[in-house]
Amino acid sequence: MSGGPLPSTSGTHDRGAEFSEEQKDSFRALAASMSFVGVCLMLFGVLLGVFALGAVYSGFAVNGAAIVAVAAAYAPAAWWTMSAGRSLSALVRTRGGDMAYLMEAVGQMRLLFGFARAVIILQALLIAAAAGIFMWCTFVVDKGGRCWGAWG
Repeated sequence: MSGGPLPSTSGTHDRGAEFSEEQKDSFRALAASMSFVGVCLMLFGVLLGVFALGAVYSGFAVNGAAIVAVAAAYAPAAWWTMSAGRSLSALVRTRGGDMAYLMEAVGQMRLLFGFARAVIILQALLIAAAAGIFMWCTFVVDKGGRCWGAWG
């Protein structure tokens, strides 16, 4: 793919970086979906924060701390999703700055998906560690030994 200007579907090259109305409709729908998802992530994060407070108040501080950690992960995901949605929305509403707004949205999406990748890797490592501990304790207990803490 060449690095030249994007071809225009209307047959003219309005500054070489404007999208057609059909393309802008696609961006409009994507922006609306991203904004909705971002707001939902923010609301879920707040709801988890309330649950964390309830857990701490009920005497389950460790569970509350775990819930706070999950709720804290929602904040940047919500922010980046809403920011990318706002950038795409600006792309649709304005003339003359399509590429700048698109690249701003792409930058926010790169942050979001980089964060998601890190969270997925961390979850996979935690699941593998928990499974390894569970398996180790299962074999130790089968041999007549005792495992430590909550695992045995």
